Amino acid sequence: MRVKRVFHLNPYEKDFGYSQAVLIDKTLYISGSVAADAAYSNIRRTLAAHGADFEEVVKETIYTTDMNALLKASDLRFEYYDKERLPTTSWLQVQRLVDPGFLVEIEVVAELP
Repeated sequence: MRVKRVFHLNPYEKDFGYSQAVLIDKTLYISGSVAADAAYSNIRRTLAAHGADFEEVVKETIYTTDMNALLKASDLRFEYYDKERLPTTSWLQVQRLVDPGFLVEIEVVAELP
């Protein structure tokens, strides 16, 4: 039987209506985090809370309201991922994110050891 465990990184997540992550067996689904630098920091904290790091990330989805700006800042990812072991990645331009001031939202899926 598959066991689903919910994880909250911040107390307001329950009130806002989402979980930072859901773990099913060894697959960790991490909700979208906003702002590229803060997003990767939040993802790292969530991974660490589950005994993992970016090397366990198998899928990354990046949503942006400005693809040109994202492309210019894309090297930031290499501060977190090994260039030889990158996850599958989708980059999507959207009209807006939950807050109109947000430019980037990143979500990942990780397979835990």
